[in-house]
Amino acid sequence: MLIDLKANYANVLVLLLRLRQACCHPHLIKDLSQPATEGIDEGDLLERARMLDESVINRLQSFDSFECPVCLEADPNPTIIIPCGHTVCGACVQKLVDAARQEVNEGVRTAKCPQCRGELHSKLITDYRHFCKIHCPERLDPSEVDNEDGSDDGSYDSDSDGDISDDGEEINEKGDLAGFVVSDDEDDTVDDFDDGEKSDFIKEEESGAAIPPKSKAKSEKNSRSRKGEDKGKSKGKARAEPKKTLAQLKKESLRSKAAKKKYLRRLEKDYVPSAKIEKTVELLASIAENDPTEKTLIFSQFTSLLDLIEVPLSQQKIRYQRYDGSMKMDERADAVSAFMDDPNENVMLVSLKAGNAGLNLWKASQVIILDPFWNPFIEDQAVDRAHRMPQPREVTVHRVLVPETIEDRICVLQDKKREIIGAALDEQASKSLTRLNVRELRYLFGMN
Repeated sequence: MLIDLKANYANVLVLLLRLRQACCHPHLIKDLSQPATEGIDEGDLLERARMLDESVINRLQSFDSFECPVCLEADPNPTIIIPCGHTVCGACVQKLVDAARQEVNEGVRTAKCPQCRGELHSKLITDYRHFCKIHCPERLDPSEVDNEDGSDDGSYDSDSDGDISDDGEEINEKGDLAGFVVSDDEDDTVDDFDDGEKSDFIKEEESGAAIPPKSKAKSEKNSRSRKGEDKGKSKGKARAEPKKTLAQLKKESLRSKAAKKKYLRRLEKDYVPSAKIEKTVELLASIAENDPTEKTLIFSQFTSLLDLIEVPLSQQKIRYQRYDGSMKMDERADAVSAFMDDPNENVMLVSLKAGNAGLNLWKASQVIILDPFWNPFIEDQAVDRAHRMPQPREVTVHRVLVPETIEDRICVLQDKKREIIGAALDEQASKSLTRLNVRELRYLFGMN
């Protein structure tokens, strides 16, 4: 490769992650990813970076790449926990600070750092990019360093559809404050009377005499005009709340079942099918047609992809259970019990990281792997959930892959690693599976 691999190893892995996600569904790349520090004022993030001790600063400066200690995924801009300075990816931080997953210590729920077990507060975090702005700006692009205080540069795009005045009022296409200035061709006012009519109108009004029909009609029209004017004025000042993104709704869905339903409703509203999801639904229909009593496990390392699969399953009235790391222990146990005991529950969506070990799901005889993983033995462990005593059926494994993409090359690497382990089951060979070397990285990008 033409880049310094040691200095950019994490960035290379992130590019590979995006390629893998693109094979699954477009939402995984642009709509369902959100850093844990999103929404926090940039000045606060910079100030928190200044709070770190000298020893922590030196330790972070010595790292060239970061891997999350929870999910083991590479992250070029990890979240930094204050004051310990340990790094975690944004998705895992959001799960750690979720109240439902926090540890109870003397009756108080507290989140813990996954490395040192120190306290983790959602208001005491920053990220690596803001750390570099303060302590090692040479690692950033010049464009990122120029605006260190996080304030806007004052530039404004004059070609935008809507303009904003200095005091925050909306301005229409004519240059007038929206809802404040009424155009001449919209409403007539009392000024439409000539001088004689105006004087007669005032005199008759003061004397209590009846207002002529013509004047009365104009008076009512003027009243309606003022009401519309006030309505427009208040409309211009009112600010509609910005629409929440899918990533924000996904984060909130971890807190309650109502939030999860709201998130799934948005997913259904914005749902876009993908080849993998359509093929998965076809496989489920084929399995049910051949034998309605067969149960199926669907594995993916992306929980967002499992969320997306729930949409067509719900639309087609296919009953399913869910098992992933964001669920409480009792919820996981209930899901396993329902899948094993209820003959009408024939599908279970399982996170590869949460459900690849420790489960006995022998009632399932069909396994669908939606995306390949670097380590082939992680997938083998997941399939083994169905290879448990007393399994009476033959277990069939379906791997849903997109041809001529990075997934084909991952499968080739898996076969090579199986050969290595088969040839030499020693400690060194086992360790070599956990890290990609230069030749393997070149092959994944099609550069060999």
